Amino acid sequence: MQDEATAHEGMTGTAAGHAPDEGYVTALDYTYRYCPVLAPARIALACAARGIAPPANPAPRYLELAIGQGVSLNIHAAACPGAFEGVDFNPRHAANARELAAASTAAVRVSDDSFESFLARRVGVQFDHITLHGTWSWISAANRHLVVEILRRHLAPGGACLVSYNCLPGWAAEIPLRRLLTLHASLAPADQPLSARIDSALGFVQCLHEAGAGYFDAHPRLGAWLERLQRQDRAYLAHEYFNRDWHPATSDEVAQAMAGAGLEFATSTGLAEQAEATGFAAAARDVIESIAQPALREAVLDLVAHRSFRSDIFVRNGPLRAAGAPYENIADVRFVLLQHPDYLPGSAQIGRTRYALPAEVYRPFAIAMAAQDYAPKSLRDLAAHPECRHLGGAQLAQAALVLTDAGCLHPTQPPADRALAARRCAGLNALILKRAATATEITALASPLLGAGVAVAREEMLFLRARLQGLQDHDEWARHAWESMGAGDPALLRSAARAFARIRLPVLRAVGVA
Repeated sequence: MQDEATAHEGMTGTAAGHAPDEGYVTALDYTYRYCPVLAPARIALACAARGIAPPANPAPRYLELAIGQGVSLNIHAAACPGAFEGVDFNPRHAANARELAAASTAAVRVSDDSFESFLARRVGVQFDHITLHGTWSWISAANRHLVVEILRRHLAPGGACLVSYNCLPGWAAEIPLRRLLTLHASLAPADQPLSARIDSALGFVQCLHEAGAGYFDAHPRLGAWLERLQRQDRAYLAHEYFNRDWHPATSDEVAQAMAGAGLEFATSTGLAEQAEATGFAAAARDVIESIAQPALREAVLDLVAHRSFRSDIFVRNGPLRAAGAPYENIADVRFVLLQHPDYLPGSAQIGRTRYALPAEVYRPFAIAMAAQDYAPKSLRDLAAHPECRHLGGAQLAQAALVLTDAGCLHPTQPPADRALAARRCAGLNALILKRAATATEITALASPLLGAGVAVAREEMLFLRARLQGLQDHDEWARHAWESMGAGDPALLRSAARAFARIRLPVLRAVGVA
């Protein structure tokens, strides 16, 4: 996100200090991705599954650092109670976030401050949630120090911080190649656009692979990694790999840094791992469950799962853990199914771990969750449902946590909060649907039921937009989508519109976006 003049500059707008870019990419703006784990409801569920009380404020104060385009911030502000604030040093990002906020009329404050100027300007303000996604690993040591200081001064007692970062050992093999990519890009002519430098650097490393460089022989999976990079959006690659700073860390290193702000590790947002799920071999699971020390347990999990990315929750005043297994801790949480039960997969890839979804457990679970037009249900409700009476509490909790991690299920928020959010969500969603007519940008809509976003593909958004314009026939939806996209097979779009009406529309109605 800087000028396309320098190739080694860095990441999405959160710079601090005196330099205008602090090593962040500003030539290419960050993507419009939505991050579901930043939702207050997801943070609360991750804490509850571990027996940890989440922030108790019914109208929480929420700060997101490095908001990028502000999509997650604005979806959560529209869909949830409370006051929301976002910071991103890139003025274009802040401007887009303000446009989204104006559409919802939610209580959102957006600034293009650096970390340093935020500390100087927002004296005495405290927040119940502070989140930073895709930031910690991409900023300098000086900026990480400023983040810790923000947490120390601004996270309220009982508050929760979510920090996501690239972690080791998952990135260990890629580190030398990433360095080679950025070195190659930094030596390109100064007037060459950043996207062209990225293409050239990728081509150079691909040549090394094809020439039989020994490093690829020692790490054979890197060939597939390089192929994936070639297919990815250049704006994403610029922010992910071509910053000046790129620092994968171990979980205990991040925990030590958070301790400097008076915070203690509570849990990872990885819900599947909390459910004693079937993603790991039994022997590995036995070793993991035998470890009492949280820091050691997380380090071992990282090795077993060969994790390359973590999203961790830290709390102020210490994680007072309640007794009880996940079922007892989350039995009264109400969930909604986001996937038609007939299309529930047999397994789910979560991070680098594949979790089996055995039909004898997940099929009846999904059928019960879809009953009554996808009405929200608690695990206690499911335990009494005819489809699920043969399932134990541990199986129900495992299914709920794994499916939530996989994006097929989501916790809901209280009815009073939904009513307040409905108008705001409608305003924001109208703008998102309008943008979908001309470009593929945001791929989620704000749900007042979830207090979060729900993933919606562009063609589905165009079908929804056609409905809002009063078009009732499936063929009319398909024609509207075809005219908006200017491409595609009309027959396939008609088929997609019919499938959408049967499979997806009932879900989107249930969550309040259709």
